Amino acid sequence: MNSLARKLLFCVSFLLALIFYARARFYRDPGSIFFDKTRAYQQVYSHHRLLETEEFIRATKKEAGEYEKASDNATLCVAISSVKRQRTNYLETTIAGILAGLTPQERGALYLSVFISETDPEKHPSYRSPWIPRVVDNFHTYDVFEHRLELLQDMEREERFLEKGVYDYRTALQDCYKSGAPYIAVFEDDILMADGWMVRTLLGLREVERRAEDWLYMRLFNQERSIGWAGKHIGGNYEFPIIALLSGAILAPTYFLRSRFRFFRVHLESIMVISLFLIPSLVILFYQCGKASLMPPRDGIYAQKFGCCAQAMVMPRGQIPTLRSFLRMEKAGQMDTLLNRRARRAKLMRYAFYPVQAQHIGKISFSFITKQQLTLDRPGFGTTY
Repeated sequence: MNSLARKLLFCVSFLLALIFYARARFYRDPGSIFFDKTRAYQQVYSHHRLLETEEFIRATKKEAGEYEKASDNATLCVAISSVKRQRTNYLETTIAGILAGLTPQERGALYLSVFISETDPEKHPSYRSPWIPRVVDNFHTYDVFEHRLELLQDMEREERFLEKGVYDYRTALQDCYKSGAPYIAVFEDDILMADGWMVRTLLGLREVERRAEDWLYMRLFNQERSIGWAGKHIGGNYEFPIIALLSGAILAPTYFLRSRFRFFRVHLESIMVISLFLIPSLVILFYQCGKASLMPPRDGIYAQKFGCCAQAMVMPRGQIPTLRSFLRMEKAGQMDTLLNRRARRAKLMRYAFYPVQAQHIGKISFSFITKQQLTLDRPGFGTTY
């Protein structure tokens, strides 16, 4: 076997070893080519947290007397807008995930409002629940004039969900605004909160206030397919310019220095293999492994203009009146898109909290999973299962 063949064989062996390692480690990252749905959906921390919420529901249903409620000077109001789902109702699990594990001081600082956003609330399986009004601070449905109710019924009948969703979001914001809390959050009704989410959120808000005067939201939820490296196909993340730059940085000095330095003449073949084969292969493999696998965000608060979705957003009270007016003018759309549009137009900062404190458990809506999601030894988890 000649020298060139040996060098190429060594490079191929090295790359195969890296590929086997990536297949074994990065199968939970939906942004990775090695994502494997047959293994990715194993539940670890999420299962543990679901057991905690189930125990919370059982315990509070057995308890006699009134459950602890928010104090008169609550710091954070969380509004949940809930609709009837086709198969599974997650509302009780969502509420339990918010409340389970809170200390009395944390519960006193939290005002929890649940809004049944069905024009016929009897359709919602939780509307007659005796448990929900007992543990939350506000439980209600539409309280509007007849002509407004007819418009909402038209939206439901004609399946104008993007329009009705914006109206319901405005209503949820107003519910919390009335509470007087300085911070207002809107959570979707199919999420699971991590243990300790409340204190981490308040600490995160303190840090955000220290950094910026004008900000729109701090997201507690994100999914790793929306934090960069959007393209999974080769070349979708500028791999070819990167390859050209790196290989050129090696080949150009070699070309000019080979006549003056013996080192470059002796190792010319190796330099060519590295520049023309190994570097391109490593760059492509690096991006194919996925950003969440190789460069997961560190814990903390980050100014972040991108992200998905609107499952759990926290906003300062002062932004709510203008935000509601903006949503009234926009009328319809995806909420995360509309919030980002509002932030861009008003030049407001947007922040993300890591590790994420909310997990999307709506199996009908989404079917992907993330690397951070099911790790028991992390305080947060990922996006969806």
